[in-house]
Amino acid sequence: MDKPPHEKPVACFIGARILQPSDPYLRRLEVYSGLVIFGIPHYGVQFKCRADGELVDLEFAAFFALLRTITTKLKDEGLRAIEVCSSNPEFVFAFTGKSRHLLDGSERAKLLKEYSSRLAITVRFVHPHENRALASPADFPTLPTNRYVSMTPDPFDYKNVSIKPLQRGVSL
Repeated sequence: MDKPPHEKPVACFIGARILQPSDPYLRRLEVYSGLVIFGIPHYGVQFKCRADGELVDLEFAAFFALLRTITTKLKDEGLRAIEVCSSNPEFVFAFTGKSRHLLDGSERAKLLKEYSSRLAITVRFVHPHENRALASPADFPTLPTNRYVSMTPDPFDYKNVSIKPLQRGVSL
């Protein structure tokens, strides 16, 4: 039996940070100092990944990673509308139509159009202390034991995994 689609937009939070590596070992390995972060508190999901890029580029990476997760891993949840909350004004104002970040014909604009055909997406600004993506994982609530989220695993994901002591991250 299919689940009914959500009528009310689900709140999602995105964020990005550029950290100053204090560990000399990490500096020698040139570990990427950027973090791409998103969270979906309704489902108890929080994602963090090291990346390299400017702050606004990291924020867009978090945004598109969130959209991909919703349309692939949470596709059985029936999400039709989301509200993406960000603490980066440059990211939020990029959706006004007069931004160099979402120019017509750009890769970001194409991706946004593709995801917008499947989801109603609203973007809004939240203060950093209200941004749940920037919260500590300890502050992120877990799901109640009687709630189950069916994240659809990709059977080929295991082929792309490599276990290493430390990975640099992704380059944007």
